[in-house]
Amino acid sequence: MLLALAMIGILARAQSPTLSPAYDAYYPGEDIVFSFANGPGNPKDWIGLYPEGNEPGPVPSTRWYYVNNTQNATVGLKEGSVVFTGGLDFAGTWYAYFFLDDGYTMLATNVFYIVDPPTPLLRADHRTYATQAPITITFTNGPGNPKDWVGIYKEGQTPGGGPTSTIWAYVDGTQNGNTVKSDGTIGFAQGLSAAGNYVAYFLLNDGYDILASNAFKVVEISTQTPRLLSIAPANNASNQPPIVPLVAAITNGSSQVVSNSVVLTIDGIKVGHHFVQQADLITVSYTNSDLYAPGSAHQAVLTYSDNATPAQSFTNQVAFVVANYRNIVLPPPLYFENFDNTPEGQLPAGWTEKSYTEVQNPEIDFGNLDSAAYATWTVVNADRFKGAFIPYSNPDAPQSQKKDMQRVLSINPLVVTNGKVLGAPLAQGRFLFGDSAYRNGASQVMFAFTPDYDCSGKTNLHVSFHSLYEQNQDSIGAVEYSVDQGAHWLPVVYLLVGSVVVTTTNELTGQVSVDAVATFSTAHDDVALYSDDNGEQKGGTYGAFIAAPISQDLAPFITPRVDDDPVESKRIELFRLPQADNQSKVRFRFAYAGTDSWYFGVDDFGLYSITNAPVVRPALAIARSGANLIVSWPADVAGFTLETTEILGGPTWKPVSGVVGNAATITPGAAQAFYRLRQ
Repeated sequence: MLLALAMIGILARAQSPTLSPAYDAYYPGEDIVFSFANGPGNPKDWIGLYPEGNEPGPVPSTRWYYVNNTQNATVGLKEGSVVFTGGLDFAGTWYAYFFLDDGYTMLATNVFYIVDPPTPLLRADHRTYATQAPITITFTNGPGNPKDWVGIYKEGQTPGGGPTSTIWAYVDGTQNGNTVKSDGTIGFAQGLSAAGNYVAYFLLNDGYDILASNAFKVVEISTQTPRLLSIAPANNASNQPPIVPLVAAITNGSSQVVSNSVVLTIDGIKVGHHFVQQADLITVSYTNSDLYAPGSAHQAVLTYSDNATPAQSFTNQVAFVVANYRNIVLPPPLYFENFDNTPEGQLPAGWTEKSYTEVQNPEIDFGNLDSAAYATWTVVNADRFKGAFIPYSNPDAPQSQKKDMQRVLSINPLVVTNGKVLGAPLAQGRFLFGDSAYRNGASQVMFAFTPDYDCSGKTNLHVSFHSLYEQNQDSIGAVEYSVDQGAHWLPVVYLLVGSVVVTTTNELTGQVSVDAVATFSTAHDDVALYSDDNGEQKGGTYGAFIAAPISQDLAPFITPRVDDDPVESKRIELFRLPQADNQSKVRFRFAYAGTDSWYFGVDDFGLYSITNAPVVRPALAIARSGANLIVSWPADVAGFTLETTEILGGPTWKPVSGVVGNAATITPGAAQAFYRLRQ
């Protein structure tokens, strides 16, 4: 039975990145459009706008977007356009920067200007023309002299400083200059015969004083039909969310896209798309309102025609596969805690904590991650993570560090509950938070305990919570439960980076299995150390932070997570508690340990009795880990084999070697590869 399908492909590196404004100058409040090309294609490549003199990094951008034109990075694009709706409010010289992967490594930059409304403005109707194609120039706020004029020069030539203009006209469109015009258009019907870069200048009263300018390009006609810059998702994309924003960016050439010729179909059915044009940049978009089914495959076909004679038609096809996401449906809870009624800095009634975190800053300051406020599990306002923190008690730290914990509220597009994509951070209001990030001191070790819950007469017990977890290479997150007031503890889940999970291979069958004893007993130099209440040093192994007896029985509960991925472990977790049925004293233990690692947050914690739970197909997920990819499925799912093939629908599906628990690390090859789970 085919339960999940994914595909991996390798894309070639493009040429040097570029970033270009639709116009050289804008009025305050006017939409600003930038096109980018030849980017690396990371979802978190971004474009930021800065006033002249502001250095990116130490100074935050005035406005910014990821390459998908949002502040929620979901799609990696190498080409496309970004529209800053509403523009900027202040006149002056501005710079746009194209940055790499949520950092400040500059890929490309360009200058543009914001001018006050009385200032003259000049614009070409396209950024690119074919040779001999008509050129239309629009001018605004001219001084009103009949011999104000527009001249077009080759790039590098200065009006009045050398060669004369290539073509020119007075503001009335003639070479006589008899009519006064402050605003209007000039048409150069014959265009330009030579390809190259040009600048149109708005010039004062038969002289060479420059009022405004705008650059454009002329190319050979054979290269300038409309061109698809980018389309997302990419063809053969896998692991897509149940709501898939389909966005295509097209640039006009010597011929232009005819808007009413655009047709978009999904699986052969015509859908209502959005068409937006800014100068020569066109965006066609569509987002499904009903969820695509888990594991389903789809095909989008985009067709359009241009205004050439005769008209030319264009077709672009995109196939994509939706992730095998899990729809979490919960009945009314037996017990529920959303932490919203608990004051910041405290725990809910009946909850307790124990911390062995080294504290170097005793101040209680919820704006400082290094202060004693974050030395243990505590309730904190989620809105804090929309802003900035002081890291390492250093108020002069770079903005990249101060804002880095905004990753806590990263949205996982695969989180589906009650048949709807959550589409929001998993923490709302207040939530329980344990931190290791941006703290001085050798180790951060903390435990949180719930009160005892009376589940007498209740069966089919499950625990669910919103998990805001991010794995680090040396951290562990653990959840356990007890039915005898903490005298003994039972496993729920253990979160570890895949590289520390020890495996064994059966010499006869070749089957790889998790060695839980070795995983929890192996010493590591970078694992947290602490002194317990008796002064005895503990730590150095991951087993030092769990309470259940270390044995091979813990292997099914070890679930590898991806290192430094702010989205992958943002989940609504749901686990069966088989030994909690009919028990009168069920309590939980949350453990988190790291060494300046990441964090573990919990919201909407609840106990549920779930009868006749539907059979849920496990979700096969793919995430990047350095140069490798990790293919994984939920840790609480057993009995499945991961298989791969290079040809979809082919007869040769082969088991994947090196599976650790419910995950495998894949080194991509030159060929595409498909993956599935088989029971």
